[in-house]
Amino acid sequence: MFKMFPKQWTPVLPVAEVKDTPVAVELAGESLVIFRNLEGKFGALLNRCPHRGVPLSMGRVTENGCLECPYHGWNFTTNGACIRVPLNDLKPAQLSKLSVVNFPTKIIAGLIWVFTGTGNPPELEVPESLLQPENRYFVHHEVWNTHWTRCVENALDYLHIPFVHQNSFGRELNDTARTNAIAQINIREITDGMRINSKINTLAHGIEIDWHKPNNVVVKFDLVGVGIPVRGHIFSIPINAQQTRFMQVILANPGIDKTKFDFNQFVAPSFEDRVIVESQVGEVPNTTEECNVGTDEASLRFRRWYHSVVVD
Repeated sequence: MFKMFPKQWTPVLPVAEVKDTPVAVELAGESLVIFRNLEGKFGALLNRCPHRGVPLSMGRVTENGCLECPYHGWNFTTNGACIRVPLNDLKPAQLSKLSVVNFPTKIIAGLIWVFTGTGNPPELEVPESLLQPENRYFVHHEVWNTHWTRCVENALDYLHIPFVHQNSFGRELNDTARTNAIAQINIREITDGMRINSKINTLAHGIEIDWHKPNNVVVKFDLVGVGIPVRGHIFSIPINAQQTRFMQVILANPGIDKTKFDFNQFVAPSFEDRVIVESQVGEVPNTTEECNVGTDEASLRFRRWYHSVVVD
């Protein structure tokens, strides 16, 4: 399962979007159902009843917090165990053979995370900026018609800003990019990815961006010099080979009143990105299949990781 994204932790949806009814979600080509029981615990199950293959997302959450199949009423817990088959007198040993495939879940930053594998998953490592109180985050997500690797690569790329975003926040760099200025890219490894410092030599300040494997890019608008009171987290979540859930998780600085802050100024430029990224074809190729220059080093490192770890 999950051949295009195996054994990875990723957010799939905001917690607020899964309420009293089950929600179907496609993740890396597999159909899952997300639901919560009466105690607020979330379950992620294969969206197919092991009895007759009906989507469990068509069912309901029962009074005892189970997910009930709409066809014959089989009841499943958040860990996939079948605990009731109506009109049958089955012993626990028999019920234990009727479970549905389930996937590990976690709740972090107001998001439901799923591990794309079964059994004991590795420990989930996230940056400290995703461990803050849930009420400090603003979440926006939409479906892009592109491969998830194209979204990651775009988020890592500082030097497209003067051109793709010349009518929004990139207008300040537009004139500079058309001079003889030179971009300086410094990259170093971090525990679960890389840190990229990008700066144009004629400007006082640049930007720091972290990539956390597999699909999280953190843009540090809040650092000294940039001075924007938010930190952006971009998740590129594979739906299938042609679609990606592009999710922005924006952390407001302490003291910011979210009800009065214009988060749209960070969401709107992504529409400009979307036009460009959706024009690209397929997954990112290997490092030898396109023309590259020195300022592409972050992209090339991501491509090497992707083709050695995920593809191979």
